[in-house]
Amino acid sequence: MPGRILFMYNAVAEAQRHGYFTECMTFTQIDIMGEALGQTGHEVVHLNLQSPEQLKQVVRMDGPFTIAFCIAEGFLDLPISLVDGSGAAWVRHVLEDLNVAATHSDAATLDICRHKDRTYKALNRFGLAVPPHVVIRPGADSLEKQLHTIERKLSFPLFVKPAGGGNSVGISERSVVRNFAELTSQVDALLGEFGDFPLLVETYLPGREYTVGIMGNRDKLVLPIIAFPFEQKIRTLAAKRAADGDRPGQEIITIGDPLYHKLSKLTAAAFDAVSARDVLRIDIREDSEGNPIIIDVNAIPTMTPSASLPQMAAWAGFSYDCFIELFLNIALERVYGQTDVINVYREERGINTLINLEKLPLAEFRADDKDR
Repeated sequence: MPGRILFMYNAVAEAQRHGYFTECMTFTQIDIMGEALGQTGHEVVHLNLQSPEQLKQVVRMDGPFTIAFCIAEGFLDLPISLVDGSGAAWVRHVLEDLNVAATHSDAATLDICRHKDRTYKALNRFGLAVPPHVVIRPGADSLEKQLHTIERKLSFPLFVKPAGGGNSVGISERSVVRNFAELTSQVDALLGEFGDFPLLVETYLPGREYTVGIMGNRDKLVLPIIAFPFEQKIRTLAAKRAADGDRPGQEIITIGDPLYHKLSKLTAAAFDAVSARDVLRIDIREDSEGNPIIIDVNAIPTMTPSASLPQMAAWAGFSYDCFIELFLNIALERVYGQTDVINVYREERGINTLINLEKLPLAEFRADDKDR
């Protein structure tokens, strides 16, 4: 029976997508996603999320809703919430208070995934390898003292990035620093651009980078994996926004490759480590010895057609509309206990290049695994 979907997002004009609004969608992207949602047969109610009060009013006036398809990272009227890591969890808390079910992970998991230092802590507790790192907390101690602590604890080259937010915001060619002067300069630049938010400084990993998408809950699917070119040392925001045709050199790793199974197990373990729901995309980079190290966990991965996750789904045989439908049905199954969605797609849609991770020995993959 068709339901009512509250489609929640943050959208601004292309010219405004910088600073605090860097992670916002364009209206063209929203139109494409909204059209795909409409193809599911449900009524779709759009909400460009401005404030908690606006959300409460929409639910009171236009509800009830079957589920909120929520890709909003915060509130446009409170732009700091879009970049400091607080927004995604805050939105979920408001939805929970309004008794509106939502796609993606819950507030606790989004709080972990939108603060990279907390992400690393959760992964470490689960025994998964992350880069050696130090958090810079402006105001907690003198900045110079914190920088000298980093110089003592870590070896150059280092990688500097904001601890909050995602989507490579704040990452550029200057993110790799090779000496103390470059470290100081890049830290000053990020604090100047985003304000006194925590920064993460970690050991730079020189190996190849991969991005892996996993969908599901009880049963999980790992999509074909994207391996980025060896010469692409940094995945900047500009690189991630490039169109498909501007991304040469990508390699697709599928179920027939042993590396697919190794990275699949690592991804599934990360899914459990942060208590994710519905979908997760993780970025992995190899260290100097070829060991896969998790460098980012994204619980609200971009779902526009040219983004990594839909690209992976396309390699698995999904049309874009089918990908959006599958994701929505995975969330509806979790909330309402509907049909075994993943097996329906595997068997009826002929999607056979995916793997059911329930059959994999996930507990075997830890940071001390000799087969890393």
